[in-house]
Amino acid sequence: MKKLLVIIFLFVFGYSYSQDLIILKNGDEIRAKVTEILSETIKYKRATNLNGPTYSIEKSKVFMIRYKSGDKDIFNASENTGSVKKQKDKPKVWKPPTNFVYDPSIGNSYCQIRKQTGGKVYGNRGNEIFFRQDIVFYGFDMTYLKLTNPTKLGHGVEIVQKYYEGWNDELTNHVLPIKDIRHWMDKRTMFVGKSVFPNYRFMNYQDFVIANNYCIPYEDLEKIVKSYVLGEKNGLGMVVVLENFNKEREYSLIWVVFFDIATREILFAAETSGKAGGGGMVKHWTVGVEQAFTKMFMDNIYKHRWINSPMIPEKLRFY
Repeated sequence: MKKLLVIIFLFVFGYSYSQDLIILKNGDEIRAKVTEILSETIKYKRATNLNGPTYSIEKSKVFMIRYKSGDKDIFNASENTGSVKKQKDKPKVWKPPTNFVYDPSIGNSYCQIRKQTGGKVYGNRGNEIFFRQDIVFYGFDMTYLKLTNPTKLGHGVEIVQKYYEGWNDELTNHVLPIKDIRHWMDKRTMFVGKSVFPNYRFMNYQDFVIANNYCIPYEDLEKIVKSYVLGEKNGLGMVVVLENFNKEREYSLIWVVFFDIATREILFAAETSGKAGGGGMVKHWTVGVEQAFTKMFMDNIYKHRWINSPMIPEKLRFY
């Protein structure tokens, strides 16, 4: 028995140090293989897909890198002082895009399996969404949505063309209409912006159906929000980003996102899942989205004003 425990310990210990660990300032962790550290960004490959695409993250968001060797790099704001001084006359200002550009690197096909009903929250300005009255709702974003169903591989083009418009219509006009969302959130007003839904037309339809579990990491969510072409210049933006329709686990996985329109900073974001059900391709998955939004986000996060993950009961919390 002791020998077995030693073997298990060595396996777990060895696995945890067989990869680099990027620790962000907001507490999130990315298991990765760091490939390059530049003046403003850090490039890496995900530990679960070392042969996959190379990702980058702003250096200012990283607290520390713990390498598999045990060495550490700790990043402080003061490290960038020199570059800031050099660019004092020409400060780097983010500008909103004028055209939407699809990013094929977004999404993770090897993420951890989610629960049928669960959630996790991000952002450090969650309290603002409870009193702000300048919310602009941009609808349902399905641009990076994936269907996990090995039996439907090769049918991506057919499914997107046949059901995407139906999913959006069902959600927008029947399942989660703006008047109901405004009522549930107890808002006097809620504006409707130009929907981001049409962005899906830039995606590769063939890649819609996959065999693996899939999710959109928070760092990719930030890229998605910054890619939006919006008519408003100020206010609090709100969008529901659909991530995964998972046939194996029978859930719909979504992000409910609130962001500053001017800067595109995400103030608060909740990743939630809901049990799918009902007959027909449209009804089956939109029921899951409804459950993820109403049962998990509204009833178990928003109404309790849980603005960080430890507040969520463990049985409802994503690991």
